[in-house]
Amino acid sequence: MLLLLYIIGFPLTVLIHETGHALAIICSAKNGVAKVYLGDFKDSNKESFRLGRIHYHIEWGIAGICYRSNPKYITTFQSVMISLGGTLITAIFTIILFIFFHYHLFNGYIHFLITGMFWMNLLQFVSTIIPVVYPGWMGAYSGMQSDGYRVLSVLRKKEG
Repeated sequence: MLLLLYIIGFPLTVLIHETGHALAIICSAKNGVAKVYLGDFKDSNKESFRLGRIHYHIEWGIAGICYRSNPKYITTFQSVMISLGGTLITAIFTIILFIFFHYHLFNGYIHFLITGMFWMNLLQFVSTIIPVVYPGWMGAYSGMQSDGYRVLSVLRKKEG
């Protein structure tokens, strides 16, 4: 069961988070396209499917990223909302999962999976909201800014 949780749970957690960024992107621009990558972030990760203006590029992996195509001028508010989109969706999903596992709405293996997904989403929320540049040992995220760091950077630029 733990292996199944790792194989499905981690990628699903990342995909939900990146979809939150994508929703913020398409809500902030009339013609913007969001590209969600799971696994490899390179062009070799071909488009798997589309949901409206969200284009998904999916390979198995536990790392993900969301890009805005044609990044033209966006307001400070839009930039903050795009940066927080994934974290907000992750927080909402974490709360829903907490309710499911806390009130034992499911039993057995389903309860185990829901509990595991809760902890994965909580970890995802905490690791993305804290303002940090990810260290080298974080693999695909090495040197990248967390969502919280990007928000602080945008707000600091606005002050200056």
